[in-house]
Parts: sequence; structure tokens; C-alpha cells
Amino acid sequence: MNLRHQDTISGVALAALAAGVMLMSLGMGSGAAGGTLAPSFFPMVCAAGLGLCGVILLVRGLRSEGRMPLLLDQRTAIVGLMLALELWWFDLIDFRVAAWAFTLVTMLVFGIRRPLLLALYPVVVSAVLFLTFAHGFKVVLPTWI
Repeated sequence: MNLRHQDTISGVALAALAAGVMLMSLGMGSGAAGGTLAPSFFPMVCAAGLGLCGVILLVRGLRSEGRMPLLLDQRTAIVGLMLALELWWFDLIDFRVAAWAFTLVTMLVFGIRRPLLLALYPVVVSAVLFLTFAHGFKVVLPTWI
């Protein structure tokens, strides 16, 4: 599979995003004392995953040949904006709604148009994330109800 230098730029962007999320997570405090995970646990896990994906993309992109692309395309900008909005207003938005909206917008931006997939996948992702972290790990997540 021939990968282009877009992977290099995407890898650097993901790694930088991961570093930023980790730095922001360090200032979240200890949260509720006792049997729950710290509030920074979920962002740190996400940042570690983003960082790993970023490093993999960076290495694969550096090993490929091709012309250097634009630093930011429309799809990446939209997903980045959604992520920034979600992080900025994390405590004000119901986690389930935010996860559903983020998943749906990301799918639409990257060209997924199958109605059944668009209807079910964001709901399943939102439910699994919420149940895993709120009930499995006992993380206190923002909810409206």
C-alpha cells in the first residue's frame, strides 16, 4: 500500500493533539475521593491512543514517497473544531449527546453515507462509551438527566 505524505502531517497533528490533551488533563485535579478513577483518566487514555496512532501515521508517512500536501484540509478542520468545542464545553454538554454528535459528524465528514450505519453506529458508540466509563470505571461524566 502506497501512503502519501498526508500521513506524515496527520501523524504530527495527532501527536500534537495528544500532547495538548495530556497537558490539559494534568490540571483536572483529583476529583471525587474514593472508588472512582480520576477525572483525567478518560482524557489520558484517549490521548495515549491518539498519540500512538499519530506516531504510527508519522512513521508510515515518512517511509512513503509523494508530494507534500496541504497542512490542513476541510475534513480535518471540521473534526478538530468539533473536538475543540467538545473539550471547551465538556462540563456543560451531556456526555452521551457529545459522543453521539462527534461520531456522527466525523462519519459524515469522512464520507460515510449508509443510512443504517449513520443511524446506529453513533448511538452504539455513545452508549458503549458512557456505560464503560460511567458504570464500569465509575467516572463521573456530565449528564443532563
